[in-house]
Amino acid sequence: MRKLAPILMLAAFFALLLPRLLQSIAQGDVYPEWSTMRSDPLGLKVLYLALERTGAVQVERNYEPWRQARPRRAQYVMMGASPTLLQDTKDLDKLLSAGGLVLVALRPANAKTVLRTEKLGFLQVTRTEVALKSGDWKCLLGSPDYCKLAAKGRLWLLADGSPLRNGELHEERQTDLLARLFGNGLPVVFDESHLGVVESGGVGVLLKRYRLFPAVGMLFFAALLFVWRNSVSLLPEREPVTPAMTPQPAASLRTLLAQRVPKNKLLVTLVDEWKRALPLLPSWHSGRAGHIEAALERALATKDLRQGYAELQSAIRLRKGST
Repeated sequence: MRKLAPILMLAAFFALLLPRLLQSIAQGDVYPEWSTMRSDPLGLKVLYLALERTGAVQVERNYEPWRQARPRRAQYVMMGASPTLLQDTKDLDKLLSAGGLVLVALRPANAKTVLRTEKLGFLQVTRTEVALKSGDWKCLLGSPDYCKLAAKGRLWLLADGSPLRNGELHEERQTDLLARLFGNGLPVVFDESHLGVVESGGVGVLLKRYRLFPAVGMLFFAALLFVWRNSVSLLPEREPVTPAMTPQPAASLRTLLAQRVPKNKLLVTLVDEWKRALPLLPSWHSGRAGHIEAALERALATKDLRQGYAELQSAIRLRKGST
């Protein structure tokens, strides 16, 4: 059970994480508010899919920084933008240089955060309307004092973009407003970069571009196999070692001798080895040579290896002066 603990922990982790991850990806709530990839009430995925499914409007998303985007004849839509974005007149003029259109939909203002924008030619007077203070602006919906949609050349300003979000479209369809905003026949490009969703060329982008997700999946599967291989042994468990199974030096020596020396020559070999070791033995051993030879003759005559070994052993154990 202890060996299966890492696998069980990984399984529990993915079992808890995967449903939440899939739910977040499906809802798109990992993306900021006003993003066309969010399907909750704060996103604009419904608007994006509705325009796409009409077939009359070509829609796409832009993840490049909009200031670096290549000018083209299209309608750029910046949802939930701040009025300060209109201060970048140089970048906006560059974006409009190809004959396109820019729609800036502002966030709804409230009593505490009414933005003073007189320098830009308008003033936010209510949550959903602006008052035009410059002749450069033309009101397209409403009156100059309470204008909902204004235009300054090919730059359009929607005072409140909330009616285009998923939640508001579910409660009330703004068909007249949608037809006024997207009925010009231009391709519609929803800009995500001003919301912070920028394609930075990271690892995820490279994996998607070169279609490496299957390879990553195989590596992940191999990692799981590696963890499983090191947690569970594929070999049968070994029996516990007991004292009786512990190898004994004498038994090993006997086994070695039995394998290397024929049985009928074992006693002779022992005597020969004893004679070779005489220079290393005490001097009184040299006087036992006759006893050893007599014991060897008796041992060979008995034809019993055990008894013959006992005869040799008793002869070797004789001490000086014994008979």
